[in-house]
Amino acid sequence: MNSPYMGNFRVTQEYKGSAHDGLDLVGIDSKEIHSTVNGIVKIARWENDADHSQGFGQFAAICADNTDDWYYYGHLSEIRVKVGDHVKITDVIGIEGSTGNSTGSHCHYCVRTGGVKGKHKNISEISGIPNALGVYDDGYRPETNGTQVTLTIGGVTYSGELFRK
Repeated sequence: MNSPYMGNFRVTQEYKGSAHDGLDLVGIDSKEIHSTVNGIVKIARWENDADHSQGFGQFAAICADNTDDWYYYGHLSEIRVKVGDHVKITDVIGIEGSTGNSTGSHCHYCVRTGGVKGKHKNISEISGIPNALGVYDDGYRPETNGTQVTLTIGGVTYSGELFRK
């Protein structure tokens, strides 16, 4: 399972295709949002500078290396990356929040081809996060410095060493 959290988190809204193009997740062990891919930050800003109550609010979008898949992390209370940054899996990119069109603190997690709304992919299938309400543990532990991790996402295998920030 590859979630934007380390440890326990809750799925509060399921992926429903065009009706809801991602999963809504709430961190239990931590509110830090971690990159789930190696890639380049394409967007790191408010969705609408003139009206902060719209859409994803503060969000980041990362294009996974060697793909056209953009991973979105919405409703952040704080963004810790900037456009052009190259991030690795587990890098902290922001803090869960309730910005934009949101009724409570969470992270809207989705993937879109080319960053185009309407060209969503099933994030549950890609990430391995169950498309069901409930509490899950992604298996990461930030206190396990030096642990080798290998993840396969959409047929691409990533590996590296996990370090505590």
